[in-house]
Amino acid sequence: MTNKKANECASCCGGVSLLKTVGTVLGVPLLAILLHTIYVLKFTEVPPTDFGSGSMFDKIAHRYDITNRFLALNLDTSWRRLMVNEVLKNVSSSESDQKIKILDLATGTADVAILLANQANSRNTSGGEVKITGVDPSNNMISIGKEKVKSLDLSQQIQLQIGDARNLKELSDSSFHGATMAFGIRNVPEKELALCEMHRVLMKETKSDKRGSKLAILEFSEPDEESGILGYYFARPFIRHVVPVIGAALSGAPREYMHLQNSIKEFPTPTDFVSLMENLNCNYGW
Repeated sequence: MTNKKANECASCCGGVSLLKTVGTVLGVPLLAILLHTIYVLKFTEVPPTDFGSGSMFDKIAHRYDITNRFLALNLDTSWRRLMVNEVLKNVSSSESDQKIKILDLATGTADVAILLANQANSRNTSGGEVKITGVDPSNNMISIGKEKVKSLDLSQQIQLQIGDARNLKELSDSSFHGATMAFGIRNVPEKELALCEMHRVLMKETKSDKRGSKLAILEFSEPDEESGILGYYFARPFIRHVVPVIGAALSGAPREYMHLQNSIKEFPTPTDFVSLMENLNCNYGW
């Protein structure tokens, strides 16, 4: 063997050895963290179904974005974009003085509110003003959202406030052209109250304006047998077993991510949720 080939072989073997060493150094602590998390979850009390309050999200706010990106395999960004596009298609206006108002419930750290503003601005050729109001029950989530909005210079366009989707008392009737809610409705105990409040604040069709308004809700539900092999045999176990472990490990909040997994499990199927919306009986006392 020539000296050149010997050196190449030594270099290659050295590289493989280094990779094995790095893999071992990284792998052992990660495995220890996961095993510890599984142990903690085993002895963690299962939270009640109404656990998903603002105070719960206060505890996980600082790592919420990065944890959710990881758990959703970054697919949530495209899902949000699809929802936003559907709403904006309905609220586009050809009148230059038209003020468009959009409500984003469970706004969290303002991902959807920011996306709404950016997408509306990119397609707004009429000069109409677009305002987004984001509402969330978590103080810490709203605080992080405000920082993100300020850093993007969108504070004049996006207003974030503390509020409960079940009681939007500070918002006027028929005042919004569109509304969004991403990954929030399953954490609301009285879903009917929240849906009725959305209906109350959304604009209704009139003789002069047939567009009305559009509501778009983006949510997880646990896949069943009809979801196909990928949904039932991959996504379902992933939600049940991987989400609480990885979520707890990344956030340091095992009970909170146990609740998020349970809330997905307990949420109605898409068909049942559509039926719930279509059969709402909102008594406003008018």
